[in-house]
Amino acid sequence: MQQPTTARTPSGGLLGASIALALVILFLWSVALSTLRHLTGSDAAGNGLAQFYAAAELVLLWIFLVILMIVAGANGAMPTPAIFAAFILIPGSGYAALKAVQFLSKPNVAPFLWPLVVPEIVPPLVIAFCFWTLLPPLRAAIPAFAAVGIVWGGTLIASASLWPMLHMRHVVVAQEDSARAKRDADFASLPADASLWDLTPFLTRRNEAENDGVLARIRALPRRQSDAEVMLDRGDFPLRYLRDFNLTLTPELCDKARSLLRRRVEPLVLDNPNSKPYATIAEEVADATVAIEWLVGYGCSCDAESLAWETMANAYRDTNFDVVRLRELRDPQELNWAVRQNSGKP
Repeated sequence: MQQPTTARTPSGGLLGASIALALVILFLWSVALSTLRHLTGSDAAGNGLAQFYAAAELVLLWIFLVILMIVAGANGAMPTPAIFAAFILIPGSGYAALKAVQFLSKPNVAPFLWPLVVPEIVPPLVIAFCFWTLLPPLRAAIPAFAAVGIVWGGTLIASASLWPMLHMRHVVVAQEDSARAKRDADFASLPADASLWDLTPFLTRRNEAENDGVLARIRALPRRQSDAEVMLDRGDFPLRYLRDFNLTLTPELCDKARSLLRRRVEPLVLDNPNSKPYATIAEEVADATVAIEWLVGYGCSCDAESLAWETMANAYRDTNFDVVRLRELRDPQELNWAVRQNSGKP
């Protein structure tokens, strides 16, 4: 490959424009990566909006990459093979980055966060190559074949890596479909007098819409109140769904639920504060918060339990709003909030 002329120096305006474009690209790059890492965690509408913003940010980012390549190419020091590579790989990597949004909309499913490789790697590589093209000292220090090979080879490998990830996702989706079909068949085969503990294993976190049929059957179960008390005593009651079973908040149910909340929090207390991220217990805290909110809303004061959960959670790194809500639920005005709401009283 022919080495570009090392003596060719860009004009001050050309170099200044390239630096300005690079700064804009780096800003868009950081914003896009932040959005891509947080495509879930809201409701369906919020998640859809986050995915739209991520796609828009990536399109804008790749447009600026193309502009930077054109500006850098105006220096006349870009090897011809690199021009052809850029013409193919910048649009191709942009398409791969947009496909990554689809993967990252389900970050808890394989290939998890690996599709971030395209938007993470390609923009810095392109910026580096443009400034190699613009600056004679860099062209003198790094041979053309090495610069072209590293940048465009890396871009090709990163973009192409999505294809095996796509196969991986298809395999996982097929397995989930099979598991869902088996779950539906097992649920349909339950006897008419199935107990609450026979029904609760069919509740799923991943797709709340799939829970509708299970919850409808639980709410129609004549023995659900007594079964719930048994499960609370045993410790296998799913606290997340305490508010969803149409239970009557009796003093007995209140005491048993509070007892389970105290038992559930104990194993989560850290011996060394800040030694683990909050993400490792986020689901447990969310479940407890939902349960405490329902209990408090119908007159079952849970001050000790909410304090225990808040104290435990604050010992982890990077907490979320559930910790704030746990503190709010100790406010005396929160007690019986659901009763007042249902009666229309302030």
